[in-house]
Amino acid sequence: DRIKVAVRKRPLFKKEVERGDVDVLQADNAQSITVLEPKTKVDLTRYTEEHDFFFDEVLGEECSNQQVFDRCGAPLVKYVIERQGKASCFCYGQTGSGKTHTMMGNPGQPGLYFLAAADVFRVKAERGYGDMGVWVSFFEIYGGKLYDLLNDRRKLVARADAKQVVNIVGLREQEVSSAHHLMELLNAG
Repeated sequence: DRIKVAVRKRPLFKKEVERGDVDVLQADNAQSITVLEPKTKVDLTRYTEEHDFFFDEVLGEECSNQQVFDRCGAPLVKYVIERQGKASCFCYGQTGSGKTHTMMGNPGQPGLYFLAAADVFRVKAERGYGDMGVWVSFFEIYGGKLYDLLNDRRKLVARADAKQVVNIVGLREQEVSSAHHLMELLNAG
């Protein structure tokens, strides 16, 4: 499979619970999410309509970042380490949906960036890939423009080469020596 879609359900925030908001999502921790849509019939009888949505992975609110990584990130690291190709993992969602919590983590629960980097360095050491370098670059696409986040937000351009491979011209790449070093760079960016 070239593209996999995973959905992580976040718990209601304390403020939402205090307000009396109702959780309208049920995650099965496998491949489906059910949206519970409250409705009212013409005779004012209330009922709930259920809508099921299916994805490659569904992770419920009780899943830790480690569990998210094990199911979604670790296979990507393995794919790259075994030189089968390149891989990307990103989060998409509205403000407050848990993207930063998932990717960057918080005290006591590292995010996917750290877990992936730690896995790369673990595999590198276990398999004796001492000559393999680990490099990081970090850029942002904002308002249709590219910025190098490891080089003072320097403007960049994307160009396709003769083989139609897109290259980010002038993007700074920096070698990293550990998962903690990588996180320092990401935090700086």
